[in-house]
Amino acid sequence: MIKRIQTKQDRERRSKRNNWILAGVLIFVMFGSVFGIVVNSFGAGTQSESMTYNGFIFINENGAYSTQVGSARFYFSNNPKDTDKLSKEVSLFKTLSEYSGTVYISSEDYPSFVEIQGNLYPYADVVQACKEGEPCTDETLPKKTCLDNMILIKVSEENKIYESSNCVYIEGKERDLLKLTDEFLLRIIGIK
Repeated sequence: MIKRIQTKQDRERRSKRNNWILAGVLIFVMFGSVFGIVVNSFGAGTQSESMTYNGFIFINENGAYSTQVGSARFYFSNNPKDTDKLSKEVSLFKTLSEYSGTVYISSEDYPSFVEIQGNLYPYADVVQACKEGEPCTDETLPKKTCLDNMILIKVSEENKIYESSNCVYIEGKERDLLKLTDEFLLRIIGIK
């Protein structure tokens, strides 16, 4: 086979043509990708459903529940109806207005601590602490007593929420602590 002799001008023309074809293909791919992302984002962002519980509308957004109470929005990890199914003993009289100033939390369950902290933050300074006279995993935390406004979350055999002086105890099986925390929040907010 005989190869045709190419001039420098022919090679430049062919190279320029190939570059234009490649640029056109890349532009087509980029526009197609952007178009696909835009079309796919319609209606697929967050899946939300709403339900009513004790007169409050709860919105389920990707597994987290939220409701509006007055001008504030509160967030829960569990469906409020699931807290009704939980076997528990509750003796709680405090309301949200009594959680102002500084609230100290001693928790053996980090998700429960975060949930209370996130919901009380607009109303009080939430500080992680240890109860005086009890074992503490972090010696740098302040030691507090029931003279201070304190919430204690502990793993226990029995599910219960109760008050003693200025302390609120949320105790229960490890798998139930987050539901008990939601129960506590629903009660102090006035939903239950």
